[in-house]
Amino acid sequence: ERLTGYTSSDVVGTNPFFTARGIYGSSFYQSIWEIISAGGLWKGQMTNIRKDGTRYQFSTIISPIRDRQGTITGYVSVGRDITRELEMEQQLRQSQKMEAIGTLAGGIAHDFNNILGAVIGFSELARDNTPAGSPLRHNVDQILKAADRAKNLVKQILAFSRKSEQER
Repeated sequence: ERLTGYTSSDVVGTNPFFTARGIYGSSFYQSIWEIISAGGLWKGQMTNIRKDGTRYQFSTIISPIRDRQGTITGYVSVGRDITRELEMEQQLRQSQKMEAIGTLAGGIAHDFNNILGAVIGFSELARDNTPAGSPLRHNVDQILKAADRAKNLVKQILAFSRKSEQER
């Protein structure tokens, strides 16, 4: 009753899958029915709907109840709400993805930094060997300005890829 919001008087005599109404097709329920009516045990997860309309994830085991002669006289379902666990698993997967992206970004940034070092070094050599006021020197200065912006971008990427807090 706490989980679903339904009272026992709401559910007695109803289809046992009424809390999953409209979520699954008839073949889903048919496969469960075939297993349990043959005396088997069904284990699984399903999405259910509370009385207030909110959804929750439910892990359940459904098994037949037998009398002394072994005849199936009913069924029992024991389950638990696993919504929070599934949400936590999703958050963990998302966190792992972000960590992988950070590692990838850090590797790319280091490689790019190495290339940038060569661009800056050779640009500085070219600037030192170019007369002041020459159009070529102006172009080399523009290369160095762009390289400086790229260097700052690499620092930001490396800050993102590290686990410690960095100042923006």
